[in-house]
Amino acid sequence: MTRFALPAVALCLATAALAQTSPNLIAVTLNTPLLHQSVHSTCTPLGSCTPAGLPPTPQTPTIFYWPGGTAWHSGQNAAWATTGTQLGLYDPTNCAAPLCGPVPCPRTLGSQATGLDIHDGWNELWTIDSLGWITRSTNNCALSFVNAHNTGLTVTGFVATTGITIDELRGLVFYSTADFNTGAGWIYVAPLSNPGAWSQVIPVQDCFLNPTLITGLAVDAANSAMYWTNGRGTFRWTYTVVGTTVTFTPGTCCILVAPFPDPYTDLAIKWGGATSSGAPCANGACVPCPMVHSLRNAPLLGTNLQLGLDLAQVGMPAWCLITIGSCTPSATVPPLCGPLLVAGGAAGTTAPPVTMAMQFPVGGPIGTCTGSTTWFLALPSNPAFAGLPMASQCVGLCPPFGTALSNCLSFVLQ
Repeated sequence: MTRFALPAVALCLATAALAQTSPNLIAVTLNTPLLHQSVHSTCTPLGSCTPAGLPPTPQTPTIFYWPGGTAWHSGQNAAWATTGTQLGLYDPTNCAAPLCGPVPCPRTLGSQATGLDIHDGWNELWTIDSLGWITRSTNNCALSFVNAHNTGLTVTGFVATTGITIDELRGLVFYSTADFNTGAGWIYVAPLSNPGAWSQVIPVQDCFLNPTLITGLAVDAANSAMYWTNGRGTFRWTYTVVGTTVTFTPGTCCILVAPFPDPYTDLAIKWGGATSSGAPCANGACVPCPMVHSLRNAPLLGTNLQLGLDLAQVGMPAWCLITIGSCTPSATVPPLCGPLLVAGGAAGTTAPPVTMAMQFPVGGPIGTCTGSTTWFLALPSNPAFAGLPMASQCVGLCPPFGTALSNCLSFVLQ
């Protein structure tokens, strides 16, 4: 695995982030169900789709709470969604044939799933259910059992669990309960090392300082921000951690974000991706392949970023160059076939690109344009790097003479 240490100049450039796709909130709704997206910062709804094959939320006299959960799988650019019993993985642009499932959602016998999240570093899907258990599964279609933890928060009166989310950078797990009779809600804090052993409970309030339900939550660990929903709107609270104590500061809220009449039953963050600039090129002995450089997962701090190259010449020696800053126009310098858009490093610095190890695209006959490879970049588990702009580009060499370049990617550490 290739590892890259961010230089000291990174910290002073953390606010210089340029182009990348914006993160959105994504949620599953009660009754219908729908996968709905919105932008919290502007209170803008982005539309919905109906997850194919996912059954409606159970409607029985004994289930007063709201089963359902959503988690964002950045490696598949898709959302896990459940309405309590069945689980599927969906492309939220159309919610057509699921990438996985629908299959039984991991949970304890006799319960309903009430919240989902993904531990990206461990590549695990976490489910919290109505009996207060957290079930950890592999984050793939097999959903193999990893472990289970009892929070003790089983259904009591009209109180039930409603959501779960993970701060991987600080080793914390948050989950929530709501009293569906009084309309009050609470956030619980537990250590990642022992997820069932919560040590702190924080009541939530709406924009008017009134107690309110909490039906789902999602954490942006890089920015110490918690997004949560009371079903109709979304809220963004920031938090600080001193020792084992978490202190929340109420922030912005959006009212009536969920599509009428279906409220949100959980919440997840659809992470922002990269933007592409420049075009692939080849000269000399290199085949003119339509090389495509992309991120195979989200650039989340504390995880291994996967830098992909596809539709490349099979067997061609290839490198990935990465630098601080965004893709920057530059002149073509022979023998390269086109401009090296990461050559200058970050604006205002002389930092050269870091060259990641040589790899050979594979996946077909030598010399054809079906090659693929992936570089792994270990991102630091440090919130100080949140917002740092990065750029990457792939370079190939074809003996006895010839070069190839991919498009360039600009992205921001999250």
